[in-house]
Amino acid sequence: MKKKKKPIIGITSSILDIELKGEVNPAVHTNHQYVKAVTEIGGIPIVIPVSNEDMAKAYVDICDGIIFTSGEDVDPARYNQEPEEELQAINFARDETELPLVKYAVDKKIPIMGTCRGLAIINVALGGTMKQDLESEHHQEAYRKLPTHEIHIEEDSQLYHLFGQKKAMVNSKHHQAVDKLADSLSIAAISDDNVIEAVESNEEDQFILGFQFHPEELFAVDSKMLNLLMRFREACEKNAS
Repeated sequence: MKKKKKPIIGITSSILDIELKGEVNPAVHTNHQYVKAVTEIGGIPIVIPVSNEDMAKAYVDICDGIIFTSGEDVDPARYNQEPEEELQAINFARDETELPLVKYAVDKKIPIMGTCRGLAIINVALGGTMKQDLESEHHQEAYRKLPTHEIHIEEDSQLYHLFGQKKAMVNSKHHQAVDKLADSLSIAAISDDNVIEAVESNEEDQFILGFQFHPEELFAVDSKMLNLLMRFREACEKNAS
């Protein structure tokens, strides 16, 4: 029997200035937990650097799936809004890379998953908008691998199928949330104060999952989060075969 090919999974990144011996140098940066998560589920992780639209298209051709990671706020100009006072750091170059990355991935039916900013960039790329700052900030002070608040899962969602329950405890590290949801997405979970906590694709032939929480931080201590990541790997694996 032919052995299944491991899926190549792209992981988006940002730019972090690193000071070394008195010099500041820009470095490609992503949380290593994403790399660990992809490795744990049997994928081959590739970090996608901030670049341009042409490179975004090239990475879609290489990857069997893409994880859109957390980080800076999406520039509100991308969803036709003026910046509000509470807006935090943005990264124009990252938006320039990730917005077309979403669109090319969807065009090619590449499975995508997003956490925190990753959910935001998916929603904005597909025509949605964001609440630039929540009155009740969803940013826990507790250890990031410790779930601190409850979400309510829609029974007709893929997330419910994966978790097998209507409620779950998750971690929370965000100050923005979905406002207008893109037409091609549906709500999979909400919080007690009606913040959209998870979304998924409306289209059966397009795998999209987006979360305000961070399953990559919880998979080692929560089997439900590992199952979620494994389901993403399975979707990616179909492209790799």
